Amino acid sequence: MTAKTGALLTPTGEEPREWQCLTCQYVVLSGTLPYKCPRCGASRVKFVVLGQSGEGGE
Repeated sequence: MTAKTGALLTPTGEEPREWQCLTCQYVVLSGTLPYKCPRCGASRVKFVVLGQSGEGGE
Protein backbone atom coordinates (compact mmCIF):
# COMPACT_ATOMS: atom_id res chain seq x y z
CA MET A 1 0.00 0.00 0.00
CA THR A 2 1.32 3.42 -0.78
CA ALA A 3 1.57 5.89 2.09
CA LYS A 4 -0.09 8.85 0.36
CA THR A 5 -3.10 7.32 -1.36
CA GLY A 6 -3.54 3.94 0.28
CA ALA A 7 -3.63 2.38 -3.20
CA LEU A 8 -2.35 -1.14 -3.69
CA LEU A 9 0.94 -1.54 -5.47
CA THR A 10 0.67 -3.79 -8.51
CA PRO A 11 3.07 -6.70 -8.19
CA THR A 12 4.68 -7.40 -11.53
CA GLY A 13 7.07 -10.03 -12.65
CA GLU A 14 8.23 -12.11 -15.53
CA GLU A 15 7.09 -15.38 -14.02
CA PRO A 16 3.34 -16.10 -14.04
CA ARG A 17 1.69 -16.61 -10.66
CA GLU A 18 -1.59 -18.19 -9.67
CA TRP A 19 -3.91 -15.50 -8.31
CA GLN A 20 -7.03 -16.71 -6.51
CA CYS A 21 -10.17 -14.63 -6.09
CA LEU A 22 -11.32 -14.80 -2.48
CA THR A 23 -14.92 -14.13 -3.51
CA CYS A 24 -15.51 -16.99 -5.99
CA GLN A 25 -12.25 -19.02 -5.68
CA TYR A 26 -11.45 -18.56 -9.41
CA VAL A 27 -7.73 -18.93 -10.23
CA VAL A 28 -6.01 -16.67 -12.79
CA LEU A 29 -2.52 -17.47 -14.12
CA SER A 30 -0.81 -14.14 -14.77
CA GLY A 31 2.46 -12.30 -14.17
CA THR A 32 0.56 -9.29 -12.83
CA LEU A 33 -2.30 -8.79 -10.41
CA PRO A 34 -5.62 -8.80 -12.32
CA TYR A 35 -7.70 -5.61 -12.18
CA LYS A 36 -10.89 -7.58 -11.62
CA CYS A 37 -12.04 -11.18 -11.50
CA PRO A 38 -13.11 -12.46 -14.93
CA ARG A 39 -15.72 -14.73 -13.32
CA CYS A 40 -17.45 -12.59 -10.66
CA GLY A 41 -16.07 -9.08 -11.31
CA ALA A 42 -14.58 -8.69 -7.81
CA SER A 43 -12.01 -5.93 -7.31
CA ARG A 44 -8.27 -6.66 -7.41
CA VAL A 45 -8.08 -6.34 -3.62
CA LYS A 46 -9.87 -9.70 -3.42
CA PHE A 47 -6.94 -11.60 -5.01
CA VAL A 48 -4.20 -13.51 -3.21
CA VAL A 49 -1.22 -15.40 -4.60
CA LEU A 50 -1.67 -19.14 -4.12
CA GLY A 51 1.05 -20.83 -2.08
CA GLN A 52 2.10 -17.74 -0.09
CA SER A 53 1.48 -17.44 3.62
CA GLY A 54 -0.03 -14.34 5.17
CA GLU A 55 1.96 -11.48 6.70
CA GLY A 56 3.79 -12.42 9.87
CA GLY A 57 2.25 -15.88 9.96
CA GLU A 58 4.49 -18.68 11.20
